[in-house]
Amino acid sequence: MGTRVGRASEAASGVIVILALVTLVLHTVVTEGTAVDVWLGRAEIGFWGLFTVEYAMRIYSSDHPTKYLRSFYGIVDLLAVVAGLSAIEILGAGKPLRLLRALRVLKLARYSSAVDRFSEAFDDIKDELALFSGVTAVMTFIAAYGIWEFEHETNEAYGNLFDCVYWSVASLTMGAEGIAPTTVAGKVLAMLLVLIGLGIVAVPSGLFASALSKTGDPSP
Repeated sequence: MGTRVGRASEAASGVIVILALVTLVLHTVVTEGTAVDVWLGRAEIGFWGLFTVEYAMRIYSSDHPTKYLRSFYGIVDLLAVVAGLSAIEILGAGKPLRLLRALRVLKLARYSSAVDRFSEAFDDIKDELALFSGVTAVMTFIAAYGIWEFEHETNEAYGNLFDCVYWSVASLTMGAEGIAPTTVAGKVLAMLLVLIGLGIVAVPSGLFASALSKTGDPSP
């Protein structure tokens, strides 16, 4: 991307991202079904096509396509394309899919040198993060099933596994206020999750801090 064409393409990509974000904001203020809303929907389809072409071109022009696909920017570009699926009427009803549109703002990170360091740090520790995320997911499921076994007969807040997964994730991160367990076994499990949650927050932060310090170190 060091050529004149490459720089022009990057500039055009930045403008498209900004226009897509403006469209996203306008969607929140116009009345659904109006002519403006229809045009915004058509614009979203156009942005989807442009992001898809951009993603394909980056893969094609990359010296190491697999490395790009697994990189921070590669994941962001993919999410920008997936978010465009919400422009399809049937799929557009899915709010999680539409929420991905907001993540397009991360594409602007490509133009920040500070975020370049973050990207390099992410590439350095992505394997460790994947392993840590997998372990966390397993722990979350085990805790969710455990609290269901201990609490569902006496506490309606734990009536199904989905509610229990929410409690498990909340307990590991910010604390599940308002849905405290009532059985002794449930309370013990909750205390263990709170203690484990300290590590859940600290480990990724430590990994990123270490990786960022290495990217900023000029020594080999």
